[in-house]
Order: sequence, then structure tokens, then C-alpha cells
Amino acid sequence: MSKELLERAREHVFMAGVDDSGARLCEANLPYGIAKIHHVQKQLGYDPDASFVGSPDCTITRNTRRWQQGFGYGGVYQWSGEFAVLDIKTNACGMIVGALPNHPEHEDVLERLRVLERDGLSLDGVEIDNDLTESNHFVDILEVSSDEQIETPPGEAKHFFIMHSSGHEHRANTPLGPGLYYDESQDLLDMATKIDTPWGSLSVLEGKRAQEWYEFYKKAEDFVFRRRELLARHLFGEVDITINATHQGLVRGYNQANMGCYHYDMDDDALGPLFPLTLSPDLPCYLVRGKRNLRDEVMSELGWDDRLERHGLRQRIANTNFLPHGGGYRYEQFTKVAKVHESAGNRVFELQSSDSAIENQRIDTPRGLPYTYRGMEVKERMAELDLGQAVVKLDLRYVLGR
Repeated sequence: MSKELLERAREHVFMAGVDDSGARLCEANLPYGIAKIHHVQKQLGYDPDASFVGSPDCTITRNTRRWQQGFGYGGVYQWSGEFAVLDIKTNACGMIVGALPNHPEHEDVLERLRVLERDGLSLDGVEIDNDLTESNHFVDILEVSSDEQIETPPGEAKHFFIMHSSGHEHRANTPLGPGLYYDESQDLLDMATKIDTPWGSLSVLEGKRAQEWYEFYKKAEDFVFRRRELLARHLFGEVDITINATHQGLVRGYNQANMGCYHYDMDDDALGPLFPLTLSPDLPCYLVRGKRNLRDEVMSELGWDDRLERHGLRQRIANTNFLPHGGGYRYEQFTKVAKVHESAGNRVFELQSSDSAIENQRIDTPRGLPYTYRGMEVKERMAELDLGQAVVKLDLRYVLGR
């Protein structure tokens, strides 16, 4: 019976990404998380309709807990019901783009970064945890490319920065509320209901607790927005903010999570929002104009029609409106997931080597795997599916934090 339910969950996973080993590994893990949400929905009296739509940069998550709970990165999770899923681990991570009056000298910005590390900054009485040089966070300093632009850069500026940042200040117990991460906050863990499923447990908040936590999330997200602006002004002084957007959060409610992509509402005839697209460190960055996307003809080309109709998901998926936020991880040493080995709720992924002389490798989490970032294929996939248009090209001058 659990295999049938897992297959049903697999039919609720819609991948629109670059078809490579990173996306395939993501796709192999996702049905387990979706099946868990379906199980919880049935137990709470809701229609089991949880779904995931993978954006052009969909890939694995390197957060071990999130991965082991059956979730991937680079897409939108949606489900019906008055409950929040904590295992997805939303944290208001995002990017801020700003126009600069001139090109900031590298050494000047480095000195301001040293001052930040030495003296610190605070916001609302909270000490800022500098995350600009950790993991895949960074600050790009860019110049408008000499290539022909589709649109005039915002404010006709010539110089820009892009900052990728989230912060840890409200992941654990905090005066603002119970925290964002249940594995770092005892208060949040105490609020949660842990529900066992055939594929492992899922931690959720129901009803009033879900709404209270979402109200806290919005406060934490507002803090992160202002935090990014504060850090930008510390590093660069005068800036004109172009966009400050969340790509890992709950931008449309506690039962719609965008993880590693931008997710937005849009009227049919409106000009779409502008978002940054950052690829590998040796490639240009882009400002991308979002469109009303995933039209019927695109979903048909992707081969989704039968599943959309069978599970009544067409309207939901057609209203997703999303864009990639970056390149995403890829694993050139592997071609695909040869098999998933299951035992007592645990999963081991057998990865087929790109070199036929090398044996398949088995992993329980991709955390330790060597990776690279995808490049222009993500931008090309976005254009192929008519999700958005790159309207401003920005050449990278230097990077802090990568």
C-alpha cells in the first residue's frame, strides 16, 4: 500500500528544470516528502493534494535535515489545509539588488567588511550575525554590460550589487516569537505535532498555532529584509534598492513555500516583477522580468496534462508564477539515480557514475558530494519555457564571500 501512495505522491511532482543529475537526485527524493504531507492531510481530514513544481534551477538541498525529511530545493510546495509543515525549513533567505552611484573599489568594500566583523551591527537591538562569507552566500559587484540591453537598467544606473543573505538571528527561540527552525528552537518543537508516516515523521503546526507561527514568520522576514538593506548600506553607503526578495520562504501563506526560487502573483496584462538571476561565479548576472507563466501549452509540452487532470491540479499549477534564483548544484560525476534503497524509513540513493569504469556510489545525503554550479542552461531553460525574460545583463567585477 505504501508503494502505491508513494507513486501517487510522485505524480504530484512536476519538474520544469534542467534535466541533469542534480535535478534527478532532487526528483528521486521529493516523493517521500510529498507522500508525508499527503499522509498528514488525510489524517487531518483534508484532500491529499500536496504538490511540488520544480523551477529551472531545481536541485538538491544541502541542508541534511531537510533532505532526510524528503524535500528538495528550487521550486514551490503547495498544499490544502490549515497546517504548516516545519520540515521544509523556510528561513526568509533571499537576495537584494541595488544601484550604486559609482564603482566601489574592492579594498574599500573589504575594509568595511572587516569593520563589520570587528565591530558588528545591530538591528532592533539584535546583534547581526554576519553571513556574507558563509556557505553559498555572497556579494557581487557588477557593471552594466556593454551588450545591448532589453530594458534600460533601473534608474539608468551603470553599477549594481547583488547580495545573497538570510541570517540566523530568528531561527532559534527569539523575543519575536518561537523561531523558524524546529531543530534549533525548543519553543517551536513544543508547539509542533509530530505525525508518524510510513516514510518517517513530519512535524506540523495546526490551526491557530500555524497562524501564530506564520505571523511570527512575517515579522522575521521583515527583519531579514531590513537586515539586508542595513548590510548593503554599511558596505556601500549610498544605494538605490531595485529589489529585495525572498527565495526561501512563505510569501503567499503558511501552506505555500517557495524554496530556492521566486514566487509571485501577477495579473494577465501587468508588467511582471524584476528579480536577480545569478549563475556560476564566472558568468554574468541578469535582472529578469517575470511573466505570467506555466501556460497551458507549456504544461502540455512538459507532458503534465494527464496528471494535472487526474489530480485536479491544473489551476493551482497554472497560477504558480515562478522564476529561478540561481544556477543550482550539479554533479558532473553522476548521470542519474540508479536506484533508491529503502529500509525502516531511511533511504540510500545509488548514483550511477559518469565513468563506466567507476562503481556506483551510495549516499544517504548529498551534503558531502563535490558539486559545481550550473550556468547558462538555467537561463536558456527559463526562456524556453517562457517563464521570464532576462532584460538587463550585468558583468561581474568582483565577489565578496565566494
